[in-house]
Amino acid sequence: MNEESLQQGIATLELIKVQIENLQKQIDALQLSIQEHARAIETLEGYTKMDNQEMRVPIGAGVFLSARMGERKGMLSIGNDLFVELPLEKIIENLKSRRQSFESLLTKLTEDMKKLQGTYAALSERVEKDYQKYLEERGNVQGP
Repeated sequence: MNEESLQQGIATLELIKVQIENLQKQIDALQLSIQEHARAIETLEGYTKMDNQEMRVPIGAGVFLSARMGERKGMLSIGNDLFVELPLEKIIENLKSRRQSFESLLTKLTEDMKKLQGTYAALSERVEKDYQKYLEERGNVQGP
């Protein structure tokens, strides 16, 4: 066992650790997006059931506007500050489709992270054993 292979094992562990941390950040962002889509779907589904009832629309900073149900259309972002006007039912369909795509990606990323964690654990164990072997070999070496 030599010092160079130990350093390579430790460097690989650090790389895997960074990959796991990055995957966790992506998973966290996806979970937030899934929750946001679920809230939007729930709100829109409730909105479509309303008749000419008054409601409060939050605009931020604890401020609400009074509004009444009018046209059953909304604006959906399609990226790059572009929006398309669609019936609410189409928006709900689109949001459900997006949420499903996010959930599929979340499943894949979670599986990838579990594999990386398994690889990290196995490599960590191997590096630890190699380090112990290295120390034993160095202990048996007599100096000049």
